[in-house]
Formats: sequence, C-alpha cells, structure tokens
Amino acid sequence: MKKERDYYSVGQASKLCNISTDTLRFYDKIGLIRPDKLGENNYRFYSKEALAYVPVIKYYKQMGFSLEEIKDLIDENSFVKHEKFFKEKTEKLKGRRKEIYMKYASIEGWLRLIIEADLIRKNDVRQVSLKYLERGCYSYLETPFADYQEAIVNIDYSNYIEETGEPVGGALLLHFPSIEKKLLGEKTPVVIMQQTLLKTSNPASVWTFGGQIYASCYHLGPFEDIDKTYKKIFQWTQSNGYTCDKGSYERSLIDYWTTQNTSLFVVEVLVPVEKIFS
Repeated sequence: MKKERDYYSVGQASKLCNISTDTLRFYDKIGLIRPDKLGENNYRFYSKEALAYVPVIKYYKQMGFSLEEIKDLIDENSFVKHEKFFKEKTEKLKGRRKEIYMKYASIEGWLRLIIEADLIRKNDVRQVSLKYLERGCYSYLETPFADYQEAIVNIDYSNYIEETGEPVGGALLLHFPSIEKKLLGEKTPVVIMQQTLLKTSNPASVWTFGGQIYASCYHLGPFEDIDKTYKKIFQWTQSNGYTCDKGSYERSLIDYWTTQNTSLFVVEVLVPVEKIFS
C-alpha cells in the first residue's frame, strides 16, 4: 500500500512532468493516463508509475503519432502493434520528406537566384569572364522561338513537367542551337530547360548541361538589346584566343517569373568555348 507522500496532486504532477494541468486532465478524460486515486472533492492523485507514461507520450508525439495512436501503443502488451505502426509511420514520413525537400529546394533555389541578381546589379557586373559549370541533368522541351515572354513562362513546358512528374528547380535556361540565326532574327528553335531536383526515372528524357568552360556575361535590363551582350562575348573571345560554339545558353536570374519590370531583368549569357592553341 502506497503512502500519501508517494502520490502527486494534479498541480504537483504538472510541475514534475512539465506539462499543463489541463493536459493531465485531458489525458485522464481520454483514458491515456489515469489517476491512481481520487481524494476529497474528486481531486486526482497520481503515482510515479502512472506519471512514467508522460515521457513515453511526449516521445511518441515527437515521432508524429496522434493521441489515439499513442493510446493504442501504450495499451498494447506486445510489440506487434508497434512494428505495424512504426512501419506505416516510416512510409508516410518518407513521402513527406520527399515533398518537403522538393518545396525547400524550389524556394531555396529561387532565393539564390534573387540574391545573385541583386549582387550583380549592385556591383554592375557586365564584363566577360570564363566560368566552369558542374554537369547536371535538366528536363527540357524544344519549341519554336517566338518571343522571350512566351519562352520563359511557357505553358507547354509547364504542362510537360507536370505530365512527367519530374520536379525541377533553379534557374530556367533557354538554349539556342544557333546563335547566328537568333541574332539575325531568323526562325529558330529554343530548348527550354530546368534542372531536375531528384534522380530521374528516365535518363533518356533529360538534357545534360555543364561539365565544360563557358564565356559568361551578365545582361542587365530588357531583352531587346541582348545582342550587344553577345557581341561583347564574341569580341572578348576573339581577343583572348578562344573559339565559340554555335549555340548558347541564357540563364535567367530575374525575369517574367519574378517581375514584369523588364528594367530589373538579369540574365547570364553562356557560350561554350575552347582555347585556341597554335
């Protein structure tokens, strides 16, 4: 028979276990933790054995179990239900982990572009430089090039990404197979592409970009005079002994996805180059 000092009132139990008195009363109501005895005026008193369930409940809650599930686990006399519940919870959390990662990667990637663009604008970075880009896999769609707004916010590409179920993130790239045709205003296709966030289930459906040296130059402002940025790259490569590839990539940092104010646009023009050795 326990002595009086072995029992704790609701207030004492609340302080001991660092939970509110309302929570203790609610646990009693749903049968999660029962008081060991009722005193005068129906005052609840708990033993240490009963309160030992509080840390268990807290840990189950940390794991994401509902109070109803926790009650089933506590009432279970074997670990059979634990194994079943834990397997189910693990599978659910795996799905959520993937979902949370994709959301985080999408937001974080866009934020990095905004920060990069802000630094480029503040420092007025317009000079040509060489840049090595890591190789990556990109979901892509080739379509006739009409104008920049249609190419950048492209409904067909958005539908294609949705249909494939391959989540993408980071900068949108426009690949022009022929710089010459683009600058002459001739009809030319454009490849719209964005990096995949997860390992693709169909490698044949992705475009591999990067893994080489590019002549890089940031273009600030509207697209109407982007030809000047290309000419700057051609002049630099010719003066420094490099040959340019036939095609180019335009990497959007700030574009129609972020603002309709074209004076704030920041796009990095990338042309694959090779050094000429005599």
